[in-house]
Formats: sequence, structure tokens, C-alpha cells
Amino acid sequence: MRTAIFADLHDNYAGLIAVLDDAAAQKAEWFVFLGDAGHAPRILAALQVRKIPCVYGNWEVSGLRRLKEPLVDWVSTWPALIQEGDAVYCHATPDMPLALPTTASAAAWMKPGMSWSALFPRLHQNTDAVWNAFAWMETAGVSVAFHGHTHVQMAWVWELASNHLRTFTSLTRIQLTPGTRTIVSVGSAGAPDDGPWPRYAIYDDAARLVLLRCLREA
Repeated sequence: MRTAIFADLHDNYAGLIAVLDDAAAQKAEWFVFLGDAGHAPRILAALQVRKIPCVYGNWEVSGLRRLKEPLVDWVSTWPALIQEGDAVYCHATPDMPLALPTTASAAAWMKPGMSWSALFPRLHQNTDAVWNAFAWMETAGVSVAFHGHTHVQMAWVWELASNHLRTFTSLTRIQLTPGTRTIVSVGSAGAPDDGPWPRYAIYDDAARLVLLRCLREA
């Protein structure tokens, strides 16, 4: 199955449509959204009507109380992560507190003055968080994790036998291989920090292949 994974729309409806159209052209069969849709009802309604599975990000947690029904009822149930086979999908890291399984629980947990990094670390700026994510994957038996939040496309590959960590910041495809754990930052579809174009990823689980897409003509 080919899965299109996108994140961080930040109210950019054109970015959403560009990703959906490109993913359809790439024969994606399933979609997953990794959080930070924004506050525009149009964006959330577009995700909801298409029945796209979503995980919560910091925008959903911080903005939940400002949403109106029925959107608030739906967004409040978004999970912290989605696991399918040996792949996991999350906003910042799969190493999320078990006590915060939904947007509503995370919104109740966050208190004024708390740092968002306590719940949503930026892996490209926090090596400890990268290793914590890999530790979670090892325990859960997950070989690949997809996340957003950083607004840049990159990847980390941990070679288990040598305990060697490789970081990639400029690539278009990742072939998953036995004996490794891989974390993929899919980039931002709405507010990328690594160029002006929408970015997302496609995961072909049969081919064990990840494609990092950059929509330069969007």
C-alpha cells in the first residue's frame, strides 16, 4: 500500500490541495495527516470530509477550545499517534506520554507557562529526543516512524548492529533495510522552512520505500 503522509498545513488550503492532487497522481491509496492543521474551519472540514486519519499537533492542543461544534468534537478525539504494522505516524515524536492519548487529554494537561517542547520536541534540534524516539521504536517493534513539526524534510537511520546513527538532510528516497530503524521528517505542506514549496512523503510498505516529495510547481 502507498501511504501519503503530510503535516503542518498552518491554514494553507492551497498546500493541502497540492499535496492531495500530487499524492493521487502518485497512486497513493491511504492518507495520514500529522497535525498542525491551523484554525481555519475550511482546512479541518476538508480533512474530515475526506476521512483522513489525523494525529494531534501543538496547534490542535492549543486551539481546541476555540473550535466550534462539530469540529471540536472530532478534533478532540485525534490520537497522539497511529501505528500500522511496523510503521508509526506522529506529530513530533512517537515517544508520547501514555496518559495523553487524545487532543482533549493533552489540552487538559498543558498549563499556562509550560513549554511546548515538553510534549513536542524538535528532533532536528534535540539529539536526546531522537534517541528516545528510537528507544520507543525498539520497544514497540516499529521499524519506521514518520513525523512533522520541524517543517523540514530529513531522516535519521540507526544501524542496530553497529549502533551507528546516520542523518540525512537532502534526499528524495529512502530504502528501508533490515537491521535498521528509520525516522522520517516529512516536511511541511503549508509552511516549509526548507524552501517555498509544499513537501510530504509517500511510504510504499510493499517495496519498503519512502519517497520525499517536493512540489516545486505547486
